[in-house]
Amino acid sequence: MAKIDKRFQILLSEDEQILLKNEASRRGISQGELIRMALKNEIIQKSELVRRKALVALTELLD
Repeated sequence: MAKIDKRFQILLSEDEQILLKNEASRRGISQGELIRMALKNEIIQKSELVRRKALVALTELLD
């Protein structure tokens, strides 16, 4: 696991706080870990999807 050494503060609505708390509890993880997972999924996985789509498009052009 990566060393966690930076603090980041965000403001959430009451509804967002409830959703975060409930989902973290359901998964048995901390709210901070859930936020880190969501961040990684949003940025890393979407970036990978864009690269894969570009590769498929390039492959189709070369066929």
